[in-house]
Amino acid sequence: MAQNADSVLTFCRSYAFTFLLLCYLLYMIIGAVIFMVLEQPEQNSLVAEVHELRVRFLENNQCVKESSLDRLLKKVLFAGKRGVTLKADSDEYNFDFTSSLFFVITFLTTTGYGTTVPLSDEGRVFCMLYCVFGIPLTFLLLSCITHALVPRLSHAPIRHLQIYWGLSRNKAALIYCGILAASTATLFFLLPAVSLCLLEKDWSFLESFYFCFISLSTIGLGDYLPGQTHSWAARQALEFATSCYLVLGLVVLLVVMESFWKLQQVQALVRLFVGSTAASLKEDDLDEQALSEWPDSHDIPTADVQFKPPISIISHRISDLPPTPSVEDACTPFTPQVASYKKTVRPPHQPDTDPDPADQNN
Repeated sequence: MAQNADSVLTFCRSYAFTFLLLCYLLYMIIGAVIFMVLEQPEQNSLVAEVHELRVRFLENNQCVKESSLDRLLKKVLFAGKRGVTLKADSDEYNFDFTSSLFFVITFLTTTGYGTTVPLSDEGRVFCMLYCVFGIPLTFLLLSCITHALVPRLSHAPIRHLQIYWGLSRNKAALIYCGILAASTATLFFLLPAVSLCLLEKDWSFLESFYFCFISLSTIGLGDYLPGQTHSWAARQALEFATSCYLVLGLVVLLVVMESFWKLQQVQALVRLFVGSTAASLKEDDLDEQALSEWPDSHDIPTADVQFKPPISIISHRISDLPPTPSVEDACTPFTPQVASYKKTVRPPHQPDTDPDPADQNN
């Protein structure tokens, strides 16, 4: 029974990543089906309503040609998707300095609401070139800020909980991550949603919270954007506030994700799905490193290479050599024996004869 359980566990670990991939594909399919079921009735109802309004307008204004009306509607929809206002006497512009700065921040942070887009070919080319260097630079800056804040905002509080509360590191990390997640949800989702709900009279709390979530997750659908119904000055102020909110919120979310990534439970879950793959890659890396660091053939020392003393040392009698250590003395260090052996060895220039006893007496 135990062997069968071990076999099943080994099989699950071996195919854990494949199982994860299949679950993710199934998750996407389920999401597409649910959106189709929920949104198709609303879409059909909206299409029917627009079609009915169009028919009524043509009946009430028989002087208007149907083809002319269709061209006008297409042009209006085309301009509206690009953020162009329909008011002829409006002094609001999408590419003044504040709006342009808001546009730059939205696509550098990969939010991209889509309400403001380049209208000229030169602007599209510049946007692509600007993003090629700007987006990696933005990610580098956010990464540097995150790595600078994590020790202060994550490691230090966890260490404080360990020292003053007597908790293990794992429990302290879990408690701190929970507090950090609750604080982030309150400061960057709930409170901004309440503020937007009060500023935008047409928005409900759900729509305001939806905007905050879509913005900080960098999805940026653009169906909701603050300041569209306000004056030009209020719109600029809200765009600037939204820009600051995006940058600060992304930094905080990166700190939160980095803190959660260090949890032992998260690391164990990752190892569960990529353990075997990571192990094989690690072995390949070690093998490659070992091969790359292997010395050349002429640098490899062979076992036959030994130290050869001078001929004068070999010519001494065996009695002059130090005695062979016994079994009891095998554990003694070898260095003193070498030192004593050096004392008994005569320099090479001295004759290989015993000293005269008379000379020794004198």
